Amino acid sequence: MRTTLLLVVVFGAMAFAYACSKVGKGTTTAAASYEGPIASTDAESGAEVYAEFCEGCHPGGQEGDGPAITGLKWSPAKMRQQIREGDDDMPAFGLNKISDEDLEALLAYSVTLEATEPNPAPAPAEPTEETTKEIGSY
Repeated sequence: MRTTLLLVVVFGAMAFAYACSKVGKGTTTAAASYEGPIASTDAESGAEVYAEFCEGCHPGGQEGDGPAITGLKWSPAKMRQQIREGDDDMPAFGLNKISDEDLEALLAYSVTLEATEPNPAPAPAEPTEETTKEIGSY
C-alpha cells in the first residue's frame, strides 16, 4: 500500500513538473500572427481549459508558482503569444496541448479575470439619410 501511494505521489509530481516545464516549447512566431479579436464568447469552456492548464500555476488568477494574471489587461494578441510561446518559467502550450478553439475560449475566460482586454465595441454606424431623418423628426 505504501509503495502504491509513493508511486502515485512521484508520478503526480512528475506530471506537474512536466506541465510547468519548458518541454514542448515551440518556435517563436511573429507577433502579428497573433493579432485579431477574441474569436469566442464561450467563457464557460474557457474556464475548463484554465482549470486544466493554468490553475496550477495561477490559482484563481492570483500568484502561485506563476505570477498573478488578474488585472494584466493584455491585448488578445499578447496573451495568445504568451500562451503559445511561453516565457521565462512559463511553458509553451502549442496546438498539441490547447487547440485554437480552446485558446479562444480561454481568452474569453481570461477577460473575466481582467487578464485580457475584451474585444473593442463595434464602431457606431455612419448615419444614413434614413437615420438622419429619424433624428431630425423630434
